[in-house]
Amino acid sequence: MEASGVKNPQPNLEQSHKQEALGRLILVEFHGCDKEKLMDGTFVEEIMLDAAKKVDTTVVNCITHSSYPFGCTCVVALQESHLSIRTWSCYRYAAVDLYICGDGVEPWDALNHISKQLSSLNYSTVEFKRGMLSLLPPPDYTGLGDSVTEETLKQEIVAKSNYKRDFWLNELSGPVGTSVRITGNVLYRKISPFQRIEVFESKQFGKMLVNDGIIMCAEATEHSYHEMIAHVPLLTHPDPKRVLIIGGGDGGTAREVLRHEQLERIVQVEIDAAVIEACKLHLPSLACSYDNPRLELIIGDGIKYVKEASDESFDIILVDSTDPIGPGAILFTDEFYEHCYRVLTKDGVLVTQSESPSSASEQFVEIYSRYIKVFGKEKVSCFKYYTPTYPGEYFTFSYCSKGRTQPLNNLDKEKSEAFSAIHGLQYYDEETHEAAFVHPKYVKEMIKEAEERAIAEKRGESKDLSAK
Repeated sequence: MEASGVKNPQPNLEQSHKQEALGRLILVEFHGCDKEKLMDGTFVEEIMLDAAKKVDTTVVNCITHSSYPFGCTCVVALQESHLSIRTWSCYRYAAVDLYICGDGVEPWDALNHISKQLSSLNYSTVEFKRGMLSLLPPPDYTGLGDSVTEETLKQEIVAKSNYKRDFWLNELSGPVGTSVRITGNVLYRKISPFQRIEVFESKQFGKMLVNDGIIMCAEATEHSYHEMIAHVPLLTHPDPKRVLIIGGGDGGTAREVLRHEQLERIVQVEIDAAVIEACKLHLPSLACSYDNPRLELIIGDGIKYVKEASDESFDIILVDSTDPIGPGAILFTDEFYEHCYRVLTKDGVLVTQSESPSSASEQFVEIYSRYIKVFGKEKVSCFKYYTPTYPGEYFTFSYCSKGRTQPLNNLDKEKSEAFSAIHGLQYYDEETHEAAFVHPKYVKEMIKEAEERAIAEKRGESKDLSAK
């Protein structure tokens, strides 16, 4: 078989004087396709719509579910027909189904187009006739009106067709996923040395930053994350002057930190300049502080920066990282937390994102146990926030204190209330601050499990409590 396209095994239509069946179902399996193309839901949707045009019929609806990097599903509903595809990037394989009505529509140009666009090396096809007319009774239009014929019904379908595009971004990075409906238009895409960076427009939450298929933040929901990671430590530390932000390329954490006028030095170390570029272009409400002279931005390795930093050089360290996979994985190690401890001043505070006890329970326990090993059981607290764009919605930060700073005892409620009102915050206030440290019973049990694991590991034991 030739890689250039699907061969045309259909009968000579000029010799077909009579329609034999209501429709034809053609199944095609494409092998050896381009992996990157199979991963890209917007690309697959585009070639499917282009293929539908080649069938010369009316598109009624298009539904796409993109699950980067695994593949995608796209179904194009056509007038009396349909065209669908499922891709598997890991196998470099795509399965296509095309159903068309009558003998007057020629499918092979559409299938050739799909094969060429996916860079398929080989393929296999099978065709079925559906609704054999020899086995069906004559058409009965009784009750549909005197003027109704098969042709008038087709014309009415075309007249009422209002092409609807339905595109879903599916995040499937762990045991629990999330789906967000987006327009499907790619506002920004770049593959940096560290990750694949994209910006999409969602239907509900505004523009979204997506790294390696994982939703980082969205315009309508980002305040819960950025306000909590910044203001909980800054409004409880007795006298913060110097703040270090690791990561946070979207700019939201820096924006919130800069609201605190008393700070003398604010350093942000972000490894991927493309994230900053994407957010400056398409998420300016987050990346609005990069021109602020009070912010010292360093494009570099946050691990290296902390390792080389002087002892007791920062009052607060905020680790605004991705999940413990990809470029953010190294930020979840004992060695990194030990360097953070060294770099903090005597009453310093480290705040890190510590996953979801609902959708990433094992990661939550493991990370929390690491904090306890470095800072001590009494110096580590967990506080929650909610965001609908993260799997499970219930996510946490961990507050690790080197000295006497405490997240509740040090809270000045009047000061926090005034700060929230002055700055027009959307999520954080004094009541939310206090409530964030209250957890349901199952989370308390997970924290206890983390404490036991930390104690066992410090004793040199290998105690696996995950089976509880």
